[in-house]
Amino acid sequence: MWWWRKVRWANIDQKLRAQFELLGDDVLAHAIAVGAYTMAQGELLVRLLNAHRTEIIDWLRERRDIAERHADRLETVEWAILIFVVLGVVVESVN
Repeated sequence: MWWWRKVRWANIDQKLRAQFELLGDDVLAHAIAVGAYTMAQGELLVRLLNAHRTEIIDWLRERRDIAERHADRLETVEWAILIFVVLGVVVESVN
C-alpha cells in the first residue's frame, strides 16, 4: 500500500551480506555503537567494522525498513479484520 514503509535497499555484495546475516542485526548495531571497544570481541568483527562501516550502516537501515514494513502490513491486516468483524456484526444485527 502507499503508506507502507519504503525499503531503502543496500547495494552490498552477496558474500558481505552473508557475513552480516551470520552476525545478525544486534551484533552489528552494537559494534557500530561501541566502536573501538569491540577490539576484544573478535578479529572478524573488527575487520568488518574497519573495512565496511558504511555497508554495515546501510544494511542495518535496510533491515530496519524491512521490519517497519512488516509491522505496517500487520497493522493493515489487523484493521481489515476489525472492519470485517464490525461489518459482520452489523449485517447480522440487521437480519
